[in-house]
Amino acid sequence: MKLGVHVKAAVACGINSKGPWRSSKTPGIQQAPSNDYLKAEGLASLRDGWIKLHHSR
Repeated sequence: MKLGVHVKAAVACGINSKGPWRSSKTPGIQQAPSNDYLKAEGLASLRDGWIKLHHSR
């Protein structure tokens, strides 16, 4: 695909029955874009939003 993840690997990540921790070690997830890349593209970080929401009191 466009960012280097093979279609079969991407589909396998989407249809597996593993939880998020176990599936994080699958090849399709390991080839995914890094957080730095996503931030450079202007996408918001869910982690940063959660921290801002819960620690701004």
